[in-house]
Amino acid sequence: MGLINWIFDIYQHTQIDKARDEARQARAEIATVRNSGGSVDVARLEQALGELALATKTMRRMMTEKGLCTNEEFGKRLREIDLEDGVADGRSPLR
Repeated sequence: MGLINWIFDIYQHTQIDKARDEARQARAEIATVRNSGGSVDVARLEQALGELALATKTMRRMMTEKGLCTNEEFGKRLREIDLEDGVADGRSPLR
């Protein structure tokens, strides 16, 4: 069992590193929603939000289809994380 745990641990760390890289890239892309004058470019912002919504829906669906969690478990955890900032508003602080 030790070897299997070790292999799984390596896999998990690889996934974590990949997620960090994707988050870093997302932060860089967020910076692109501003135009040269520094104000928000609404079209770019809407495109970025649409891409984020698509990625989130895809991840949730894949997690439930693969049996990693149920929709109810996902929703419960979402609500728990939502409350981490003290406000149940369906949002998470960007920082």
